[in-house]
Amino acid sequence: MGGEAEALVGGEGRPRRASVARRESVSASTDNVNWSGTQAHAGHILGSGELKKATDEEDIIESPKGRVTLTLVVTAAATIFGSSFPHGWNTGVLNNPAHLIHQFLNESYMERFGSEPEAWKLDLLWASSVSVYLIGGCGGAFSVGWFANTFGRKKGLLVCHVFSYVAAVLFAFCNLAKSFEMLVLARLITGFGCGAGSGLVPMYLTEIAPVNIRGAMGVLHQFALTCGILTSQCFGLRQLLGREAIWPILLAFIVVPCTVSLCVLPWFPESPRYLLVNKQQDKEAEKALKRFRGMDDVSADMEEMRKENEMQKKEKKWTFGQLFKNNHLRLPLLLVSALAMCQQLSGINVVFYYSNGIFLSAGIPPEMVQYANIGTGLVNVVMTGISVPLMEKSGRRLLLLGGMVVMIVSAGGLTAALNLHDKFTWMSYLSVVCLIVFVVGFAIGLGSIPQFIGAELFKQGPRPPAMSFAGLLNWLCNFIVGITFPSMQSALKAYSFLVFIFAVVGFGIFLWWKLPETKGQTYDEIYRRMGIDTSNDDDNNAKDFESFPLTSKDEFVDDKEKHGDIASSEAEKRKEEEEEELDRNGNVRPTEVV
Repeated sequence: MGGEAEALVGGEGRPRRASVARRESVSASTDNVNWSGTQAHAGHILGSGELKKATDEEDIIESPKGRVTLTLVVTAAATIFGSSFPHGWNTGVLNNPAHLIHQFLNESYMERFGSEPEAWKLDLLWASSVSVYLIGGCGGAFSVGWFANTFGRKKGLLVCHVFSYVAAVLFAFCNLAKSFEMLVLARLITGFGCGAGSGLVPMYLTEIAPVNIRGAMGVLHQFALTCGILTSQCFGLRQLLGREAIWPILLAFIVVPCTVSLCVLPWFPESPRYLLVNKQQDKEAEKALKRFRGMDDVSADMEEMRKENEMQKKEKKWTFGQLFKNNHLRLPLLLVSALAMCQQLSGINVVFYYSNGIFLSAGIPPEMVQYANIGTGLVNVVMTGISVPLMEKSGRRLLLLGGMVVMIVSAGGLTAALNLHDKFTWMSYLSVVCLIVFVVGFAIGLGSIPQFIGAELFKQGPRPPAMSFAGLLNWLCNFIVGITFPSMQSALKAYSFLVFIFAVVGFGIFLWWKLPETKGQTYDEIYRRMGIDTSNDDDNNAKDFESFPLTSKDEFVDDKEKHGDIASSEAEKRKEEEEEELDRNGNVRPTEVV
């Protein structure tokens, strides 16, 4: 993504216009749907390191560098703690108290219907309690654009907290009311709020941050999400909130980070880009920028936002129909879709949703299972931090395929351990190691790369519908895994992970065959490696246009007209001057022949 903008020289030393570096707008269009099925936004904003120096400085937007200020730090901390952290909390919170929730579902069903539920009904209730969160999240993710444009970035985040408060009330009283419906409804509602919030957080953070630290700000969401998973596992210990009488408080705990955010965020500014572009409030935008930058002169930032806005206005708007019918984009769409599905069909959510049952099946003592869960959460947090610099050094393809190989091997080892733990007691602990290695493999590859590779395979025009479609597949596959795994585990027992192994192997072969390395490559270079000829693309009839990634088609035509036939322009100018001279002298002009 992005490369150097190099001055091109013609055949005889004639200078030609520089090919502009492909700098993606970090203030992404709100039409983009953000992935938040489980591992969200690991780094789709790659930072200023992607933009190299350009010989022709007139062709690029100057990106002013800024510093980290107290206002920026506090705003970012309140944002991720109030929105990203609860998303992670809701992802991992049901794991440790799973046996208590099973008991609650069984008892509430008996009280409602007067008989004990069959095993498959209990499995369905449990799976629904887990997976309905994803249905709500999918709806919330597709509402990001509406929240962002209607309320603004900051206020949109605050509005999303309302869903968490409503859900917390239902969580707190579901056990007292003996109503499993309240539990399921609460999961649906909080899923919607977290789904919308998970899209607003990266948008807000990258719009308030200076360009030189936008990459780091984009990763904060993922880091807070993994911290939320780990913290929920810690608080879910039997010694803390994972006890029979108070487990509903564990689920309702999401109001704490939301309350902190509600107390802090209103005192800090809205996104300057939203104020400038959406609300046309130049003075308010400048005032917000001054607070975030800690300086009085923010003219360079204001000019950058204006230029980015003008470029986005000139971009062609793509529909899903145009995307699906475009032959040149078919393979990139297949690749992004495959990555979105593979991320969830790899079985990673099983680790965060159902690892309790997996560890118990492997023969881990019940009193030790909760600590094994914390181990997987801790590894997830650490590897999230490590994967970002690894990605920039090793490239996408190597880490992606290497991580998938690690997942296949570790899932195979886990399957063997689950089958042999009766014969060899040490196999129980091997299963823990294999599951942790499985998380490591996911974190370095499928955990982060699918989130941003769409920006490297699609230009800004077709990117929103492409990423929206991939996001829909991601949420759908997440839901399918969550709702079916309990039944799958009951049917396949120790062999349940074979399904995920086959899925990762199948997707891995396809990606190894078709996905090129994208790090540091231009769109033309990536498409050539995929065997795609873009010279006759409907979106770009002029072959030379591919050399100007930051210039829209209309702008290219205007540029051609502006810098076209100089001789002809000068001739017309001379003709007008001669005609004006004739008028001044009172002479009659010769009759023009049309």
